[in-house]
Amino acid sequence: MRVQFSVDSNELSKLQHLASANGYPDVPTYCKDISLEERTYANLWDKVKKGIGKMPSGHVFALRDLIQSPPANLGVKLYENQATLGIAVNAKKDSLNTNTFTKL
Repeated sequence: MRVQFSVDSNELSKLQHLASANGYPDVPTYCKDISLEERTYANLWDKVKKGIGKMPSGHVFALRDLIQSPPANLGVKLYENQATLGIAVNAKKDSLNTNTFTKL
């Protein structure tokens, strides 16, 4: 099931600020967790950020190295936030056809 709602530019700005301030990579996951009164996605995202932060420069990793059985949309957020996280996607995928990244 899909749930949607519309916001104006001021409301979007407020949602973006709240998402960022609460440790979320984007507004949709923030809205979902807040609506369901959960913070599971924020916890996973925080674990990803901390894991990457502890890595030495040049370390190659896949998302599954940081989170066991990660949700697919977490991989999308990892890919979309490469610059923020200080990582780069590698040109070739691993033997499981999964993106790997290098810590810059």
